[in-house]
Amino acid sequence: MEIFLEKGENDSTIVKVIEHEMNDDEAGIKQLMGQTEGWANFLACLKAYLEYGINLRKGAFDFMKP
Repeated sequence: MEIFLEKGENDSTIVKVIEHEMNDDEAGIKQLMGQTEGWANFLACLKAYLEYGINLRKGAFDFMKP
């Protein structure tokens, strides 16, 4: 996986996430969909934190703890 940050117009930042080596089958497609949703969520949370100081991820995964 690679992450690229590029300067955009009006003091914005363009984030590019490139995933590598996923299977070309149904399992690979499901993995790709999950990864895409995960990155979208992560970037939305990062934006909220950087712009407003709000940590949307705090406690978000507590249900996964044993």
